[in-house]
Amino acid sequence: MDDKQLEERLNLLKSSYDRLPSSVDTDEILRKIEDENRMAPIERKDKGFKWQKITVWAVSIASVFIIGILGTTFLHDINEGTTNDQTYSEDDIKKLETQYERERLKRQQMLQLDKEQFATLEFVQYADTIFAAQISPGTLEGKNDDLSIKDGYQFAMERLKLPSEMVEETINKGKLDEGQSISFIHEFIAKSEHLINFYESLLYDHDALVQSAKHDGKLSEHILIANRYNMPEEIQSMIEVLPKQGLKLTVNADGTAFQVVPDWALFTRDLFTVLDENESRYLSLYSSIPGYGIANLLEEQDFSVLGYYLGEIEFTLLNTMQDTGMHFRFENYYFDLAETILFPSDINEMFNENNEINTDTRMVWESLVNIPGVSPIATLMKPVVASMNASDWKYNETYKLLDIEQLRDYYIMALEGSLETTKLDWFSILPDGEERSLETPYALYGVHELYKEFNRNFDPLVLHGVGPIETILLYYYADGENNREVMWELMSSAFKKEHDKKDFIDNPTLQNIIREGSKNLYFNKDHLIQDEKYLKTYIGQEKGNQVSYDLLLYLESDDIWRIHGVEDYFVSNPTLVDENFVQQVHGLYKLFAGTHDQTILKEATPEEIVGLYYYSNQLKDYETQYALYIKDEEWIQIPKEEYMSAPHLNIDDIKSEFTKMEFEETSKGEGYVKLTRNPDSRNFGDEKVIGFQLIKTENGWRPPFMPTQ
Repeated sequence: MDDKQLEERLNLLKSSYDRLPSSVDTDEILRKIEDENRMAPIERKDKGFKWQKITVWAVSIASVFIIGILGTTFLHDINEGTTNDQTYSEDDIKKLETQYERERLKRQQMLQLDKEQFATLEFVQYADTIFAAQISPGTLEGKNDDLSIKDGYQFAMERLKLPSEMVEETINKGKLDEGQSISFIHEFIAKSEHLINFYESLLYDHDALVQSAKHDGKLSEHILIANRYNMPEEIQSMIEVLPKQGLKLTVNADGTAFQVVPDWALFTRDLFTVLDENESRYLSLYSSIPGYGIANLLEEQDFSVLGYYLGEIEFTLLNTMQDTGMHFRFENYYFDLAETILFPSDINEMFNENNEINTDTRMVWESLVNIPGVSPIATLMKPVVASMNASDWKYNETYKLLDIEQLRDYYIMALEGSLETTKLDWFSILPDGEERSLETPYALYGVHELYKEFNRNFDPLVLHGVGPIETILLYYYADGENNREVMWELMSSAFKKEHDKKDFIDNPTLQNIIREGSKNLYFNKDHLIQDEKYLKTYIGQEKGNQVSYDLLLYLESDDIWRIHGVEDYFVSNPTLVDENFVQQVHGLYKLFAGTHDQTILKEATPEEIVGLYYYSNQLKDYETQYALYIKDEEWIQIPKEEYMSAPHLNIDDIKSEFTKMEFEETSKGEGYVKLTRNPDSRNFGDEKVIGFQLIKTENGWRPPFMPTQ
């Protein structure tokens, strides 16, 4: 932060002091709050003018705090009826004054400030004003509102509490609803800002001394902390108090000025368990985008990640209470950040001399297109990115006509619930391959939180942006919770047409799509298939020592992945014909060769059957090779004697014949294994690839006679 920025923030602090009322008229405060809540969230202006939202963070400091109190009693238990003030005597009033001064002194000592410094804190001034208006000499004769002396005293005491006290008390109170949560967040952030303003003003006053805390020519908070005992007592106290109030000392990106910023790690772990999940997002966002706007974000973060923050702000705005100061504040941040990303002050920062867009901007724009759920910015950017792709990411007419007003229109539609879900580009979103564990999915991948959110009312929007492998993990987690309703809601519409809900819930066979003993799930983009009706994919799971890609999911019309079930059609990962594979085949051979019991090979993979076929040939065990053929009258049969006397391939080592195998099912119950030949192989002529036909039987995959013809 430079001198100009600091001066602006000090002026802002002074102006907030000037707004502090000398007396409190609760009726007037209520009227102002009602007026504030009636304000339209967006003020439309003619195109061509930069739109600016009027933020009413507070009509006055009084209205900031009273918003968090009126209509809720989560901070303290105020009786519904007002206490009869006639029961109070002048001595009672004096006792309250003494008690208030004692409590006030307690907070002053916790912050290690003198009386004058403590009195400059804005929330302390407000608490003093409330107390003076409600409990003071002449109170019994002069009160003209409906707030009882008891409640007025409690109200003033709540305003006096430090951020750390607020956190401790709120956690002890238990779960809060969204209204209670945003009330806490408003007051908690406001008080934190007051402390930040005070301490940064203190640093400014001692600038000449703190400037000595440098390393390699730049300021260092570590040097300042290490040398704190050479600093004034005020700086020493600040360094000790900051972490206790969820704040920390840091240095700006240029290393030229000290800053005080939120450091809520010790608070948020427990705090997030009691706050509303969506409203609590403001606390996370505030750490990166504090009270003075997006300047800190632009200074501290690379341009390439700004799309992430814009998406986070957008999601928060669309899923939290609208008529709140925090909502208004982050609306401004949202549009300011969007304009920065789309319309930089210097167009040359975005385009090079050939009118080509730079890589960082391209990355941000492409990320915006794939924000899941209802997204105004994704709706705006989808045609822009499509046109940019078509023009090799050069300046074009579509970008020239891009207007921030359209984003505001989409934003209003989203708030009103009339904006449709954006379609995501799953081919670009999904990785080339990934593996996920089935053993602790709730701990590793956030499945537990996803389950809780979806289980509330089965809102499909909760699943938008959730990938196919995460959908299977969610199904598996719901199965562990014996929640058949969630499992049913994750099934595809085609599955639901084929099966009755009651049958599914009562029938474990329909439910058990994940094999017992599977420890991991696998995704490979090779199995992402676009057909005429669906985008579909297959998720792999263990099948013996192999991975079987047989869990079929459809991307349905609402852009959400749903499970169709287990289907035999799959394209396997290439199986290398190496020593490990030969050992697998050797194990099957030992089990099967002695008895030719067909059930032994029931779970063998197609590749293992083909490997066993050629391994038997390698051992010149033609009886075992013959036993592998399908024994079905629908297929050509060759007598055993004729087969045994016929000429056979001369294979010395299957590893020298083939390098890999890949299976693909061509129709229901039929498929082939594609064998890639070793270039040094002398068999099979000049063919580089051989197709080996297989048929699905009740005992697994089997070759017909002449499988490679």
